[in-house]
Amino acid sequence: MFIVLKQGAYFARQHAQPLLFIAVLLSLPGWAIEYLLNSPAATPEAEINVQGLGTSMFLVVMAVIQFAAAMIYIHHQVLGRPVSALQAISMGASRLGPLLLINILMSLAIGIGLVLLILPGLYMAYKLLFGEFYLLFHGQRSLQALRCSYRDNTDLSDKLLPPLLCWGGLVGSVSIAQLLLLDQGMDPLLINLVFEAFTLALMLWGWAIMYRLYQLYIAPLAPPHTPASVAAEQPNTAETKTDRPSAADHTDPEPPKQE
Repeated sequence: MFIVLKQGAYFARQHAQPLLFIAVLLSLPGWAIEYLLNSPAATPEAEINVQGLGTSMFLVVMAVIQFAAAMIYIHHQVLGRPVSALQAISMGASRLGPLLLINILMSLAIGIGLVLLILPGLYMAYKLLFGEFYLLFHGQRSLQALRCSYRDNTDLSDKLLPPLLCWGGLVGSVSIAQLLLLDQGMDPLLINLVFEAFTLALMLWGWAIMYRLYQLYIAPLAPPHTPASVAAEQPNTAETKTDRPSAADHTDPEPPKQE
Protein backbone atom coordinates (compact mmCIF):
# COMPACT_ATOMS: atom_id res chain seq x y z
CA MET A 1 0.00 0.00 0.00
CA PHE A 2 2.65 2.51 1.04
CA ILE A 3 4.70 1.91 -2.12
CA VAL A 4 1.70 2.79 -4.30
CA LEU A 5 0.96 5.89 -2.24
CA LYS A 6 4.61 6.93 -2.43
CA GLN A 7 4.81 6.36 -6.18
CA GLY A 8 1.60 8.31 -6.70
CA ALA A 9 2.94 11.22 -4.66
CA TYR A 10 6.21 11.14 -6.59
CA PHE A 11 4.50 11.25 -9.98
CA ALA A 12 2.05 13.96 -8.90
CA ARG A 13 4.95 16.06 -7.63
CA GLN A 14 7.01 15.57 -10.81
CA HIS A 15 4.08 16.54 -13.05
CA ALA A 16 2.36 18.98 -10.71
CA GLN A 17 2.28 21.90 -13.14
CA PRO A 18 0.35 20.28 -16.05
CA LEU A 19 -1.90 18.28 -13.72
CA LEU A 20 -2.66 21.41 -11.71
CA PHE A 21 -3.41 23.24 -14.94
CA ILE A 22 -5.97 20.56 -15.85
CA ALA A 23 -7.48 20.66 -12.36
CA VAL A 24 -7.73 24.45 -12.09
CA LEU A 25 -8.81 25.17 -15.67
CA LEU A 26 -11.75 22.77 -15.48
CA SER A 27 -12.63 23.79 -11.90
CA LEU A 28 -12.74 27.53 -12.59
CA PRO A 29 -16.22 27.47 -14.20
CA GLY A 30 -17.60 25.65 -11.18
CA TRP A 31 -16.00 28.12 -8.76
CA ALA A 32 -17.40 31.04 -10.77
CA ILE A 33 -20.90 29.56 -10.82
CA GLU A 34 -20.77 28.82 -7.11
CA TYR A 35 -19.72 32.41 -6.40
CA LEU A 36 -22.52 33.83 -8.55
CA LEU A 37 -25.18 31.57 -7.02
CA ASN A 38 -24.06 32.57 -3.52
CA SER A 39 -24.26 36.29 -4.29
CA PRO A 40 -26.66 38.27 -2.09
CA ALA A 41 -28.84 39.34 -5.02
CA ALA A 42 -32.36 37.98 -4.62
CA THR A 43 -33.38 35.34 -7.11
CA PRO A 44 -36.86 33.83 -7.53
CA GLU A 45 -37.11 30.29 -6.18
CA ALA A 46 -38.22 28.82 -9.51
CA GLU A 47 -35.23 30.40 -11.23
CA ILE A 48 -32.93 29.00 -8.54
CA ASN A 49 -34.24 25.48 -9.20
CA VAL A 50 -33.61 25.80 -12.93
CA GLN A 51 -30.17 27.26 -12.32
CA GLY A 52 -29.35 24.49 -9.86
CA LEU A 53 -30.24 21.77 -12.36
CA GLY A 54 -28.29 23.41 -15.16
CA THR A 55 -25.33 24.04 -12.87
CA SER A 56 -25.28 20.42 -11.69
CA MET A 57 -25.27 19.12 -15.27
CA PHE A 58 -22.51 21.52 -16.27
CA LEU A 59 -20.35 20.58 -13.27
CA VAL A 60 -20.78 16.88 -14.06
CA VAL A 61 -19.57 17.49 -17.62
CA MET A 62 -16.55 19.44 -16.36
CA ALA A 63 -15.69 16.73 -13.81
CA VAL A 64 -15.93 13.98 -16.44
CA ILE A 65 -13.63 15.84 -18.85
CA GLN A 66 -11.26 16.71 -16.01
CA PHE A 67 -10.77 13.10 -14.89
CA ALA A 68 -10.43 11.85 -18.47
CA ALA A 69 -7.88 14.54 -19.32
CA ALA A 70 -5.82 13.74 -16.24
CA MET A 71 -5.78 10.01 -17.00
CA ILE A 72 -4.91 10.63 -20.66
CA TYR A 73 -2.06 12.95 -19.69
CA ILE A 74 -0.63 10.43 -17.20
CA HIS A 75 -1.09 7.53 -19.63
CA HIS A 76 0.89 9.25 -22.36
CA GLN A 77 3.62 10.29 -19.97
CA VAL A 78 4.00 6.72 -18.73
CA LEU A 79 4.07 5.32 -22.27
CA GLY A 80 6.79 7.78 -23.27
CA ARG A 81 4.53 9.62 -25.74
CA PRO A 82 3.89 12.84 -23.79
CA VAL A 83 1.12 15.27 -24.63
CA SER A 84 0.48 18.73 -23.24
CA ALA A 85 -2.25 19.47 -20.72
CA LEU A 86 -4.32 21.24 -23.39
CA GLN A 87 -3.98 18.28 -25.74
CA ALA A 88 -5.10 15.95 -22.95
CA ILE A 89 -8.14 18.14 -22.27
CA SER A 90 -8.99 18.19 -25.97
CA MET A 91 -8.66 14.39 -26.21
CA GLY A 92 -10.84 13.93 -23.14
CA ALA A 93 -13.48 16.33 -24.46
CA SER A 94 -13.57 14.43 -27.76
CA ARG A 95 -14.76 11.32 -25.86
CA LEU A 96 -17.38 13.23 -23.87
CA GLY A 97 -20.36 11.30 -25.23
CA PRO A 98 -19.14 7.80 -24.30
CA LEU A 99 -17.73 9.10 -21.01
CA LEU A 100 -21.06 10.62 -20.01
CA LEU A 101 -22.84 7.41 -20.97
CA ILE A 102 -20.50 5.24 -18.91
CA ASN A 103 -20.89 7.57 -15.91
CA ILE A 104 -24.67 7.47 -16.23
CA LEU A 105 -24.62 3.66 -16.37
CA MET A 106 -22.29 3.53 -13.36
CA SER A 107 -24.52 5.90 -11.42
CA LEU A 108 -27.59 3.80 -12.18
CA ALA A 109 -25.89 0.56 -11.12
CA ILE A 110 -24.50 2.11 -7.94
CA GLY A 111 -27.75 3.93 -7.15
CA ILE A 112 -29.81 0.76 -7.48
CA GLY A 113 -27.32 -1.05 -5.28
CA LEU A 114 -27.49 1.66 -2.62
CA VAL A 115 -31.27 1.39 -2.56
CA LEU A 116 -30.90 -2.36 -2.02
CA LEU A 117 -29.29 -2.13 1.45
CA ILE A 118 -26.27 0.12 0.62
CA LEU A 119 -23.64 -2.63 0.52
CA PRO A 120 -24.52 -3.76 -3.04
CA GLY A 121 -24.04 -0.17 -4.17
CA LEU A 122 -20.60 0.05 -2.58
CA TYR A 123 -19.71 -3.29 -4.15
CA MET A 124 -20.77 -2.06 -7.61
CA ALA A 125 -18.79 1.17 -7.17
CA TYR A 126 -15.69 -0.91 -6.41
CA LYS A 127 -16.20 -3.39 -9.26
CA LEU A 128 -16.85 -0.69 -11.89
CA LEU A 129 -13.99 1.51 -10.72
CA PHE A 130 -11.89 1.10 -13.87
CA GLY A 131 -14.61 1.34 -16.51
CA GLU A 132 -13.36 4.65 -17.86
CA PHE A 133 -9.85 3.24 -18.28
CA TYR A 134 -11.16 0.49 -20.57
CA LEU A 135 -13.08 3.07 -22.58
CA LEU A 136 -10.18 5.50 -22.93
CA PHE A 137 -7.26 3.11 -23.39
CA HIS A 138 -8.70 -0.12 -24.81
CA GLY A 139 -11.29 1.03 -27.33
CA GLN A 140 -14.21 -0.44 -25.40
CA ARG A 141 -17.75 0.84 -25.69
CA SER A 142 -19.37 2.13 -22.52
CA LEU A 143 -21.29 -1.01 -21.55
CA GLN A 144 -18.47 -3.30 -22.63
CA ALA A 145 -15.97 -1.26 -20.59
CA LEU A 146 -18.10 -1.68 -17.46
CA ARG A 147 -18.36 -5.42 -18.08
CA CYS A 148 -14.58 -5.69 -18.42
CA SER A 149 -14.02 -3.71 -15.24
CA TYR A 150 -16.49 -5.91 -13.37
CA ARG A 151 -14.86 -9.07 -14.73
CA ASP A 152 -11.20 -8.15 -14.23
CA ASN A 153 -11.55 -6.40 -10.89
CA THR A 154 -11.69 -9.73 -9.04
CA ASP A 155 -9.68 -10.86 -6.03
CA LEU A 156 -7.86 -7.53 -5.97
CA SER A 157 -9.49 -5.94 -2.92
CA ASP A 158 -6.44 -6.51 -0.72
CA LYS A 159 -4.33 -4.56 -3.24
CA LEU A 160 -6.76 -1.84 -4.37
CA LEU A 161 -8.73 -0.93 -1.28
CA PRO A 162 -5.96 -0.02 1.24
CA PRO A 163 -4.44 2.86 -0.80
CA LEU A 164 -7.86 4.05 -1.96
CA LEU A 165 -9.29 4.02 1.55
CA CYS A 166 -6.22 5.83 2.89
CA TRP A 167 -6.57 8.54 0.25
CA GLY A 168 -10.34 8.76 0.73
CA GLY A 169 -9.90 9.07 4.48
CA LEU A 170 -7.63 12.07 3.98
CA VAL A 171 -10.13 13.70 1.62
CA GLY A 172 -12.92 13.17 4.13
CA SER A 173 -10.82 14.53 6.99
CA VAL A 174 -10.03 17.71 5.04
CA SER A 175 -13.73 18.25 4.25
CA ILE A 176 -14.76 17.74 7.89
CA ALA A 177 -12.03 20.08 9.13
CA GLN A 178 -13.20 22.77 6.70
CA LEU A 179 -16.80 22.52 7.92
CA LEU A 180 -15.74 22.63 11.58
CA LEU A 181 -13.65 25.77 11.05
CA LEU A 182 -16.45 27.47 9.14
CA ASP A 183 -18.90 26.65 11.95
CA GLN A 184 -16.56 28.41 14.39
CA GLY A 185 -17.08 31.68 12.54
CA MET A 186 -13.66 31.98 10.94
CA ASP A 187 -13.20 34.01 7.76
CA PRO A 188 -14.99 31.94 5.05
CA LEU A 189 -12.88 33.32 2.20
CA LEU A 190 -9.59 32.43 3.87
CA ILE A 191 -10.79 28.99 5.00
CA ASN A 192 -12.18 28.13 1.57
CA LEU A 193 -9.00 29.22 -0.19
CA VAL A 194 -6.75 27.23 2.13
CA PHE A 195 -8.82 24.07 1.95
CA GLU A 196 -9.31 24.40 -1.81
CA ALA A 197 -5.51 24.23 -2.10
CA PHE A 198 -5.49 21.08 0.05
CA THR A 199 -8.27 19.60 -2.09
CA LEU A 200 -6.38 20.28 -5.33
CA ALA A 201 -3.23 18.65 -3.95
CA LEU A 202 -5.22 15.57 -2.90
CA MET A 203 -6.91 15.48 -6.30
CA LEU A 204 -3.57 15.33 -8.12
CA TRP A 205 -2.35 12.62 -5.77
CA GLY A 206 -5.56 10.65 -6.22
CA TRP A 207 -5.25 10.74 -10.01
CA ALA A 208 -1.72 9.36 -9.85
CA ILE A 209 -2.77 6.64 -7.38
CA MET A 210 -5.70 5.56 -9.56
CA TYR A 211 -3.54 5.28 -12.64
CA ARG A 212 -0.82 3.40 -10.77
CA LEU A 213 -3.36 0.85 -9.52
CA TYR A 214 -4.68 0.43 -13.05
CA GLN A 215 -1.13 0.04 -14.37
CA LEU A 216 -0.17 -2.59 -11.80
CA TYR A 217 -3.27 -4.74 -11.52
CA ILE A 218 -5.75 -4.03 -14.34
CA ALA A 219 -3.69 -3.30 -17.46
CA PRO A 220 -2.11 -6.81 -17.53
CA LEU A 221 -5.63 -8.31 -17.60
CA ALA A 222 -7.15 -5.88 -20.07
CA PRO A 223 -7.82 -6.68 -23.74
CA PRO A 224 -5.35 -5.42 -26.36
CA HIS A 225 -5.73 -1.95 -27.78
CA THR A 226 -7.92 -1.80 -30.86
CA PRO A 227 -6.62 0.14 -33.90
CA ALA A 228 -9.23 2.85 -33.26
CA SER A 229 -8.19 3.40 -29.67
CA VAL A 230 -4.51 3.45 -30.53
CA ALA A 231 -5.05 5.94 -33.32
CA ALA A 232 -7.13 8.14 -31.03
CA GLU A 233 -4.46 8.39 -28.40
CA GLN A 234 -1.40 8.46 -30.68
CA PRO A 235 -1.60 10.37 -34.00
CA ASN A 236 1.82 9.05 -35.11
CA THR A 237 0.94 5.49 -36.17
CA ALA A 238 4.61 4.66 -36.70
CA GLU A 239 4.94 4.36 -32.93
CA THR A 240 1.70 2.42 -32.40
CA LYS A 241 1.93 -0.70 -30.27
CA THR A 242 -0.25 -3.68 -31.06
CA ASP A 243 1.00 -6.02 -28.35
CA ARG A 244 -1.14 -6.87 -25.36
CA PRO A 245 -0.50 -4.18 -22.70
CA SER A 246 1.09 -5.30 -19.51
CA ALA A 247 2.75 -3.73 -16.53
CA ALA A 248 6.10 -4.34 -18.20
CA ASP A 249 5.03 -2.16 -21.16
CA HIS A 250 4.75 0.90 -18.95
CA THR A 251 7.32 3.01 -17.26
CA ASP A 252 6.73 3.15 -13.55
CA PRO A 253 6.10 6.63 -12.11
CA GLU A 254 8.92 5.74 -9.70
CA PRO A 255 10.89 2.51 -9.62
CA PRO A 256 9.70 0.34 -6.72
CA LYS A 257 12.06 0.25 -3.78
CA GLN A 258 12.66 -2.71 -1.59
CA GLU A 259 11.31 -2.05 1.88
